[in-house]
Amino acid sequence: MSKHHHKSATSANTGPVPPTSTGETTIASSDKDQNTKAASLEEIRLRAYQKWEAAGKPNGDGFQFWLEAKQELMQGK
Repeated sequence: MSKHHHKSATSANTGPVPPTSTGETTIASSDKDQNTKAASLEEIRLRAYQKWEAAGKPNGDGFQFWLEAKQELMQGK
């Protein structure tokens, strides 16, 4: 029998996490706002992670990085 080694996730330095209550898989653009583009949760996650790393990997859930990333992607930045 072999033992499996897994990294334990801790609350410190785990990076941004998406909100769990939305159930969204894609943030779609509306007909009213042509400057908004669709952004997948994976795109938002990656951008939020990059922002979190650039900020020095601060402790916390990274929700602010998630919001900033989502807004940037929806605005096409």
